[in-house]
Amino acid sequence: MNRNLLLLIAVLFLFSCMGTEDRLERALALSGENRAELEKVLEYYKDDSLKYRAACFLIENMPYHYGYEDVRLDSVKAILATAPLGDGYIPDSERKRKWKSFNYKSLPILQDVQRMTAALLIENIDGAFEAWSRVPWAKYYSFDDFCEWILPYRVGDEPLESWRKAYYDHYHPILDSLYQGDNILEAAIALNKFLKYETPFSPNSDFDLPHLGAKYLLKYRLGTCKETTDHTVYIFRSLGFPVGIDEYLYSPSNQNSHVWNILKNTDGRALSFWYMDSRDLAVGMTDGRKKGKVYRMQYGIQGEKYSGLYKDKSTPPVVRNPLLKDVTEEYFGSNEYSVRIDRKIKGQFVALGIFTPFGYVPVDVALRDGEQAVVRNIEPEVIYQPLYNKEGLFQPCGYPFMIKDDTVRTFTPDMEKKVSLAIKRKYPLQNHILEYMSWMTGSKIEGSNDVNFRSKEVLYCITDTPRVNVNFYPSHPSRPYRYVRFVPRNGWRAELAELAFYEDVQDDTAISSKAISGCPPVDGDPAYAMDKANDGDWLTFFFSEEANGTVTFDLQHPVWIRKILFVPRNDDNFITPGNNYELFYQSGTSGWKSLGKQTATTYELVYSNIPDGALLWLRNLTRGKEEQVFYIENGEQCFVGYE
Repeated sequence: MNRNLLLLIAVLFLFSCMGTEDRLERALALSGENRAELEKVLEYYKDDSLKYRAACFLIENMPYHYGYEDVRLDSVKAILATAPLGDGYIPDSERKRKWKSFNYKSLPILQDVQRMTAALLIENIDGAFEAWSRVPWAKYYSFDDFCEWILPYRVGDEPLESWRKAYYDHYHPILDSLYQGDNILEAAIALNKFLKYETPFSPNSDFDLPHLGAKYLLKYRLGTCKETTDHTVYIFRSLGFPVGIDEYLYSPSNQNSHVWNILKNTDGRALSFWYMDSRDLAVGMTDGRKKGKVYRMQYGIQGEKYSGLYKDKSTPPVVRNPLLKDVTEEYFGSNEYSVRIDRKIKGQFVALGIFTPFGYVPVDVALRDGEQAVVRNIEPEVIYQPLYNKEGLFQPCGYPFMIKDDTVRTFTPDMEKKVSLAIKRKYPLQNHILEYMSWMTGSKIEGSNDVNFRSKEVLYCITDTPRVNVNFYPSHPSRPYRYVRFVPRNGWRAELAELAFYEDVQDDTAISSKAISGCPPVDGDPAYAMDKANDGDWLTFFFSEEANGTVTFDLQHPVWIRKILFVPRNDDNFITPGNNYELFYQSGTSGWKSLGKQTATTYELVYSNIPDGALLWLRNLTRGKEEQVFYIENGEQCFVGYE
């Protein structure tokens, strides 16, 4: 983080401990030359008690809020705006390359308290009250609910701007045409369904940007899950729906963060939804991936989870952010467990982290109680690592653990008992990858000496779902062939990562071949063009625009084809012959210990020196980046936290 942001955070930790009246005065003091603008707002509402309270709520919490505005950001956003609707792929260009590595966090932060105008704040407050006065469900909510779920003028670090009227004018007629009753849930479901199809959303993650802003998203529906949820908040709040955003920081399921929307229902429960998902609003409904911990983005300062937490700089920044509320209990219920930690460490708190190939991501803290850490409200069947802050880096202070069937399972290696394991993957086989592979069942590989295949012979038909990425199929042709064609199962598109041909079943070197004709790639994207079907890279793949899209290969002259290499679209996380691997086990405070390196000669690795009960991590030293921890159960490799 830049120096300005670090200084701001230091001030805010102290600020969060003040009472409401103290915070208002402190906010005015921090506003500097902008104090007169904020005092105009208080003076404007002095005779309207509710709006005055609303203004106080916004101002007293304003020191925590800031944004980024800069001509360089405008340049990147202009390039992003060229993303095609529904596709999002921006062709490579000098402009794109120039801004690809742009780091917006190097820009100065612009504090709301020092730049908010009276006119903008008054317009926001009046607009929020006006929308709230029109909805029949407002009577079911408290004034505090209104302040947190309807009133805020921003959702993140986007530009300060007027947005309520533009969104209301655009979407209120639409909502009126969709639903005219007084049930907030039915109204929200109708609007959510409409948003999914109103304008195709363009998914794009080419650039690292702050929140794009309400006006930008009203014009351009593009970005990541962050932009879809921001857009939803602007729409729903402008229409008087109490809507917010929940998030997880890092999922072991996909090695990513994610955000989604929540609606506060009239019964007080938060209902999850995301308009890019086809499901209706429901309690605890998200994308199906493991989350570890769930936090809710708030405008107002939240109370400390544990006394003294905000001041303890040895704890992870996420748990010291007073604008994030831990809502994990709403998704997985209340729970509490004790886990052993190293008695030598000091401090009141123990951090909890989730494994990544690049280190642990701290997502929570637990209260220390001697040689135990009291862990509360965590998601079951996720592996957590107790951590402590050592000179700014989070290091293990105990063995990893997970909760399963209401029991703590600690992965403590038994160095006196060794077990064997045949390892087939370094990352779990997720359902969508298995689906890609299964879709190739029924595909055919045909040979011909006629480039148009008016006369042809089936060299092989894939009759079962491939179980690995690299598949060798025998072929028994009646004659040599120059051309080979891949034909997907009827009604399906081709998703082919590699196809190669051999003259003998014992051969290791494939016949030289080249893709010469085929169906155009999906969305015209060259990343999925037919040449990807035999480029030697098992992660790239040909993805046909149309169902039944074929690709034809030229072998230069007729050749006897006795063996066929077939690689469907996959994640390349299987064991690959020729690649170098290293297996580790987690040894508590000593960290990861190597169990040796191996060069794969087949499609599995066999280790016979594994400590029983240990948590394991297989690294591919040759290629790839997706790796996940696993353990042994009933003699099998077992991953947790996946679809």
